[in-house]
Amino acid sequence: MIGQLDRLLSAGSLPRVAFGVIPATAAARVLFNNFVMYDNRLVTEEGSTAKLTITQPREIALYGRAFDTLAGQSVTGDSARRLIRKALAIRTG
Repeated sequence: MIGQLDRLLSAGSLPRVAFGVIPATAAARVLFNNFVMYDNRLVTEEGSTAKLTITQPREIALYGRAFDTLAGQSVTGDSARRLIRKALAIRTG
């Protein structure tokens, strides 16, 4: 995990990369597995044993609302980098 956190710090400095970090203190408001929204036509969700491909507009809308909720809970920029550095410090002592 240390390598992944370090890579996030590096990637975050690239001009076309933006990401948010949801603090561990944020309330759990979304009950989804990991998912990726490619656009308003395709979502993939990864579970423990399978990967789902979602193409139905009504279902995609649910993921869109979940994404908006998660984005609202996330921190970006310097705040995200601070959280990542804190996680690195905890893991590296």
